[in-house]
Amino acid sequence: MQFQFPLQKALQTSQNGISVISASNSRRNCYLDEVIDRMGEASAIAQQLKQIITTASKFYGSDQRIYLKADGKNCLGLLKVGKKNLFYRDYSGSIKEMQPLCVLDFYVHESVQRMGVGKELFEEMLKSEQIKPEKLAYDRPSQKLIGFLNKHYNLNQYVPQNNNFVIFNQYFGQGTQPIAQGRSQKYSRNSQIDQLDIMVQQISQNKTNQQQLPQQKLGYQMSTPWAIDNHTNIYNNINSQRTNVYKIN
Repeated sequence: MQFQFPLQKALQTSQNGISVISASNSRRNCYLDEVIDRMGEASAIAQQLKQIITTASKFYGSDQRIYLKADGKNCLGLLKVGKKNLFYRDYSGSIKEMQPLCVLDFYVHESVQRMGVGKELFEEMLKSEQIKPEKLAYDRPSQKLIGFLNKHYNLNQYVPQNNNFVIFNQYFGQGTQPIAQGRSQKYSRNSQIDQLDIMVQQISQNKTNQQQLPQQKLGYQMSTPWAIDNHTNIYNNINSQRTNVYKIN
C-alpha cells in the first residue's frame, strides 16, 4: 500500500524493513496513525470482516505490538499480537482458562502476496517475541492463514472453539499422531453408522432387483434370527420374506 510520505517519517525500520511498534512505548504521530488505520482497514476488507479490528485509537493504550514491513513509501504487511484471556474447551469437553499470546491481525498487501513477505514478517515476530508458532493462539484465522501455518509449520489439528480462536494441539505438547488416533477412536461410532447407511442402501437396491426376477428364481435360506458379520459389524435379521437391517443407537 502506497503512502504520500516515506515511511521512515513514521517508523524506525531495521535492515530488513520491519518495524516493531509497541502500544505502550512507541511515540504516537499522525503519520503512524495513518499507516495503522489504512492497513487495518485493508486487512478487514481482505478478510471480509464486519468491522475493522486494527485502528490507531484501539491500539494505543493496549499491551499489543504491531509488526510492519515497509519499503520506501509502501507498507507491505501488518501483523498484530497481544495477550488475551480465553476459555478453551478440549476434546473431552473440559474447559480451562488461559492467557496465550495471540495473533490478532495478519495482512499482506495483495501486490506482494506469495513473495515471502508474510513468512518474513511472521518469522521476525517469532524471533522478537521468542515464541514458537504452535505456542500462539490465532484470532479468527482466515483460510489463507490456516494454509500458511499448515504449509510452513505443519499446524493443522485443533478443536473448534465457540470464541473462534484457534489453538493448535501442539500448544499442549501433543504430537500429531496420538491426536489423530484419538479423534479416530472417538468418532469411530459415527463411521460405523455411515457404513450402516451404505449397507441399507445396497440391500434395498438388491431387494428391488430381486423383486424384478421371476418368482420361481427367488429363494431364501433360513438362518438364525440374529447373524453377526464380523467384517462390517452389521446385524441382519433374515426371514423367509425379506432382510431387515437395524441401526444400533
